[in-house]
Amino acid sequence: MKPIAALLTGSVALNVVLIATVLARPALVPQTVWNLLPGFAPAAPAASQAPPAPRPTAGRTAPLWSALGSSDLPTLIAQLRAAGFPPAVIQAIAAARIEGQFTSRLRALAAQVENVPFWRPGVTSMNNHTRFFEERTQIYRERTRQLRELLGQDFLAAASPEASAQQQRQYGQLPPAKIALVERINDDYAEMTAQVRAAANGIILPEDREKLALLEREKRADLAAILTPQELEDYEMRSSPITQRLRSAMTWMNATEEEFRTVFRLHQQLGDPLSYTMGLRNPVNFQERRERDQRLASAIASALGGQRAAEYERAQHYEFQQLARIVQREQRDLQAAITAFDLRAAAAAGSVRIHDDRSLAPDQKLAAMRTLAQKTREQLTETLGATAGKAYADSANWLQAIESGRAVSFSGTATMYRSAVPSSPPPP
Repeated sequence: MKPIAALLTGSVALNVVLIATVLARPALVPQTVWNLLPGFAPAAPAASQAPPAPRPTAGRTAPLWSALGSSDLPTLIAQLRAAGFPPAVIQAIAAARIEGQFTSRLRALAAQVENVPFWRPGVTSMNNHTRFFEERTQIYRERTRQLRELLGQDFLAAASPEASAQQQRQYGQLPPAKIALVERINDDYAEMTAQVRAAANGIILPEDREKLALLEREKRADLAAILTPQELEDYEMRSSPITQRLRSAMTWMNATEEEFRTVFRLHQQLGDPLSYTMGLRNPVNFQERRERDQRLASAIASALGGQRAAEYERAQHYEFQQLARIVQREQRDLQAAITAFDLRAAAAAGSVRIHDDRSLAPDQKLAAMRTLAQKTREQLTETLGATAGKAYADSANWLQAIESGRAVSFSGTATMYRSAVPSSPPPP
């Protein structure tokens, strides 16, 4: 589906949802609206119920009716609130109106997607068209800003009474006035960051890293100027890119809030800020990065204790998370993922022992490697199930390396391979 068609389809779908709501739950519609549509109003309540409200005069309905066609959005929203519309409905109407203001820009972006020849990389490839993504993000950001400024505290309104819970999850106990300031700061720095990244055009040089790092420091200083230390820490724990990175690992290890806060603080103190916020790692000073990671791992081990630190290290490993999602899909206990991950480590250790065993001839080593790999496949199938076990084993590079006669070892998230066991030369 083309982007413009998708946009129109979304608009139609929104109207259908609103109409369906009216038909299914007419009681949710303010009486003022039914007064504009007397032929469609629901039946009056029975005599045993409260008597119907008196029919309002045209003078009372005219302001709302005229406001619905007005391009003055603040007036429209004020009239809808006065008429008794719930916040979620007001937000949907305001969002639809604001969407129309960005139609031409979205149409121009859609043309970029549609007009690229099929033999060239599409603009939806982030590596080739960073400017496209930055421009699209800018449109979304402007649209959200306008909606937030129009709705104020109702910006996070939802179709249920959980809107306040959603707000607390993101901002904690910040008062509305401070939330508005935080959002404004975030918007300002997001625009400046987008300008740096757009100018870099996908190639981040050292001077670009310095600019981005400076913006992150300035942004945090601005936040610290309007928030108390406790408010700042709580907000960052809820909204920081560090939190986004930690959530999966802390979920799979079933961490407590205290453990999460401990690990978060250590990442904030010892980690590389740009690696969290921009996904950038220093490509030059590998030794410095490695030492930083070691200091962080050591501090986490001391804070959590040996067993929980090992569980945290395992939970943040991408392959364990893959296994955890597999067993979740297969409706198996998480222990199956732990067992499979341990099989991976055991197979690697076994491959090293075989590779280093001088009592074995090359052909014997290769045969032992293949036997180890086959046994590991069988164990994975038993642990994960026939379909999932085979799929995981077939995609595991480390297992394929062992089958080919190479020893495998793991260090953190890195996988190291030794040269393949040489086969004996054929007889003369």
